[in-house]
Amino acid sequence: MDQNASNSDLFLLTGSRGAGKTSLLQKLVEAAKQARWTVCGLLAPARLENGQKTGIHVIDAHSGARRLLASRIVGELNGPQIGYWTFDSEAFAWGNVLLKRLSPSNLFVLDELGPLEFNRQQGWTGAFDLLAKPATCRLAIVVVRPEYVAVFLQRYPRAETVTIKNPSEIDRLTRQFLWPLYRSRSPSNFSTPGPTIPGS
Repeated sequence: MDQNASNSDLFLLTGSRGAGKTSLLQKLVEAAKQARWTVCGLLAPARLENGQKTGIHVIDAHSGARRLLASRIVGELNGPQIGYWTFDSEAFAWGNVLLKRLSPSNLFVLDELGPLEFNRQQGWTGAFDLLAKPATCRLAIVVVRPEYVAVFLQRYPRAETVTIKNPSEIDRLTRQFLWPLYRSRSPSNFSTPGPTIPGS
């Protein structure tokens, strides 16, 4: 898929655990803000303690406000469980309110859609109606677990799929995702698009 020729406003970002999906979204948000573009959506970076992942935060990409979304520590949170993880129902409610109140922007990110959303109708359920509406963001990037890619594409066939294989691809994919925005807004800041985004 050649992003320079693509008319898609919606990209599905997928990859295995540790491939760099969340780090890529964080870098995209940082670069967009540095370019003074409007940014919205939700990020979900890990909470690390002594090098171990013990929790997951949810961050409002626009304001930087954050909540603890999930924890592996027994009794720390109350809400739905998947394996060793407990998710906070109040953090989900907070994030879904943000999704319903989104204003038009240059970049929208969402991290991530998985078993809670597709199997239990919990989690970031506010994203489903949002993504079904006519685009209000010039570029929308949604992280989807690999096992739910086909289901997502059935719902949103306009989406383009991008797979990140490892963190070494983050810089290249950042350039390729943001190139259309740079090209249309400030081409002097970003001279070349780089190679094609690997898709599936």
